Amino acid sequence: MFGSFNPVQELPLTLVTDRLVVQGTVLTRVRRLTDLVNEPDTTHLILQDTTFMELGSRRVVANGGAAQIRLSDVLFVHSNGPTESASNMRMPKQPVKATLLLPPFTVEGTIHLPYESELRVALDAYGDRFVPVTGAKYWAYGVAESPNYVDLLVVNHARAHVCIAAGVEWRGDAGPAHSDSDGGSNPW
Repeated sequence: MFGSFNPVQELPLTLVTDRLVVQGTVLTRVRRLTDLVNEPDTTHLILQDTTFMELGSRRVVANGGAAQIRLSDVLFVHSNGPTESASNMRMPKQPVKATLLLPPFTVEGTIHLPYESELRVALDAYGDRFVPVTGAKYWAYGVAESPNYVDLLVVNHARAHVCIAAGVEWRGDAGPAHSDSDGGSNPW
């Protein structure tokens, strides 16, 4: 879709399910991690040089030259290296601090919601399969997974409970305070 004119790149990833941590490399033409996992027809990712580890102990249970990972089982995914990013969003969105619960994991960071009249409407309007969380921290103390910090964590929307603190400031429209051309980096 978006990446058909881009050269193939290797993207090292960590995918986390409720029982496994999977590390490997995907070959892709897309530039954004969210584009990779939100492609409408994509149900699996094919990884090269893959390592499967138990959640918590990180004991290696399998290695593979190639592996197929079902996206519906993935709680979240992040890159293990730098990714190319565009300098602006395709659609103006408002950053909101959030806690996402994906048992056994807790994720804290910033989600980016479309401008709507109310926060609850913006939450309901978000329709992608995977939600980007920037400046993310994730952990699962119950299974001995210490906190990890990543610039971008892409969370399976169908598996997540999203919690936004009471009293968060919400703007109903993009208004003059928003700028898509501020030159900042957008990793998704």
